[in-house]
Amino acid sequence: MMRMIAALALALVLAACSGEPATDTAEGAAAPAMTEAQAAYDAASQRMHEGMTTVDADPDVAFMQGMLAHHRGAVEMSEVALKYGTDEKVRELATRVIATQQAEIEEMERWLRVRNAIMESAGAGADASAAADPHANH
Repeated sequence: MMRMIAALALALVLAACSGEPATDTAEGAAAPAMTEAQAAYDAASQRMHEGMTTVDADPDVAFMQGMLAHHRGAVEMSEVALKYGTDEKVRELATRVIATQQAEIEEMERWLRVRNAIMESAGAGADASAAADPHANH
């Protein structure tokens, strides 16, 4: 029974990550337009995943580059939560995520720069300063 539940959960997660636009299967009509918050989360997620697609041959560099894109995405999604969210616990967590992830972003960028392996265009936010300023890309 647990295997079936786990398989169903995995199938739902994979379906949600497919990147295909939602449609009304009964009539084949497009789903309603996304809200501003949904569009912002979607854009952040797309940028994050785009930055994680290039995998360096050096496993250490690959880890740092992938995590850098991931952390930048976390910061960007947290900024969306602060802009549109109303739940105080979510807003507190988003604020903490920005602070902790930003410090790690700066550490990863330094490590990658020493090795000439930083990919400025990879992932959400082009660099630490853009990630620190939620309005830098607007």
